[in-house]
Amino acid sequence: MPFPIENYIKKALHKYIFYFLNKNTPRLNRIGFFGVSMKVKNIFFGFLKALLLVVAFCSSLLYANEYMVFDLQNYQPAADSPSPYFFQRDPITGNLTKVTDLENSFQFKTYNLKLRADLEWYREEVEPTLSRWRVRISPSEYDSDSVSFLSSDLMNKVNDGSLEGSLPREVHVAIYKGRVEAASYVKNTEPEMPEIDILAANPEGMRVGQTMNVKGAGSALLDYELKTFKGRGAEKVRLFSTRDEYYLDRGWKSEPARWTDVFGDQGACGRD
Repeated sequence: MPFPIENYIKKALHKYIFYFLNKNTPRLNRIGFFGVSMKVKNIFFGFLKALLLVVAFCSSLLYANEYMVFDLQNYQPAADSPSPYFFQRDPITGNLTKVTDLENSFQFKTYNLKLRADLEWYREEVEPTLSRWRVRISPSEYDSDSVSFLSSDLMNKVNDGSLEGSLPREVHVAIYKGRVEAASYVKNTEPEMPEIDILAANPEGMRVGQTMNVKGAGSALLDYELKTFKGRGAEKVRLFSTRDEYYLDRGWKSEPARWTDVFGDQGACGRD
């Protein structure tokens, strides 16, 4: 399952560039160059700081909120959810083959974060799993690292929910044999178009060539969400994504990018 990591990285870049500048300016100023005047050194470091600031504003303050939209009006969901499956390695060829688990299925659960009881159940049943997922697996791999980042972000969004007042928010999970294998964070600011802000699956299952962990939880959870939203009367679903091709092949449409910066909905670097 692809994950919207690029825009998160851009926003994180802004944070760390300014952290670098604030933390290391005194240290940089203490660096000496033999035979170079203080005036020249100040000009050099002034240019370096300005360059870093330009990078921050152009690649991080400014980013595209890329959303995919799925039209539920003519959506006819399948009766069954996608089945769990595993990869199995052929002992002769070494190739991976897909093996579907026909005896088990994914189970799903929704936590309404406005309800104290649901929030407490989330902290007991889901948060420990996200706490494990947020720890990066070594050696580093792109997909599993992405899940670790998103898992941490999901936890932060739930914990910071008090800042969003009465905004309807939910956490949805897919469960396989009693274990959470995928989780999502949903904002229902518009009942007719709920927004899936984060969708993440077990990072162990994202490892290249792994054969021990179940696959398909992310797709099954998304299928469950589409059915749930349609049953509630929603007309469309919005999904935060930067891997458009995956969703375009599955009936989603690309929504025009909305340019924002960390200070609001205003453009930067020459864009309105």
